[in-house]
Amino acid sequence: MPFNESKIEIAAPPAKVREILLDFSTYPEWHTEWIKGIEVQETEKTGSALAAEDKIQVNIEGFKFVAKVLENTESLFSWQGPPVFTIAGLHKFHIQPTEDGTGTIFTQSETSKGFLSFLFSPSVFGKKMQADYEVFNRDLKARAEASR
Repeated sequence: MPFNESKIEIAAPPAKVREILLDFSTYPEWHTEWIKGIEVQETEKTGSALAAEDKIQVNIEGFKFVAKVLENTESLFSWQGPPVFTIAGLHKFHIQPTEDGTGTIFTQSETSKGFLSFLFSPSVFGKKMQADYEVFNRDLKARAEASR
């Protein structure tokens, strides 16, 4: 079960939400608060073409790390961050159609493991992470709905 999770409904189709999510170069146009950037490493692939084991450099509020892509499908983009102070995070972006199929339920979550992972529970640093996810989700929603 994820320590942190944020869900939002977006009035845009899942394919559009996925396209925006995986177009890392445009993040500065629509989101500047939490994820400062994502860059594909060691390959010329685009975000949508990444596969398991590919690497991305993630910049979260100035903290840069290389993560391994675990899955990149129409409904899920996930990465595994490296252990930092014995904590490793599994980050997931779920992209699911709404019941009527015209919109998207976007869910962002992270599960941490390791000796100090309890620090990312909702009662410690998890509150800030939760707020960061909500800001990112809100910005993604605004971008997707504006580009319909």
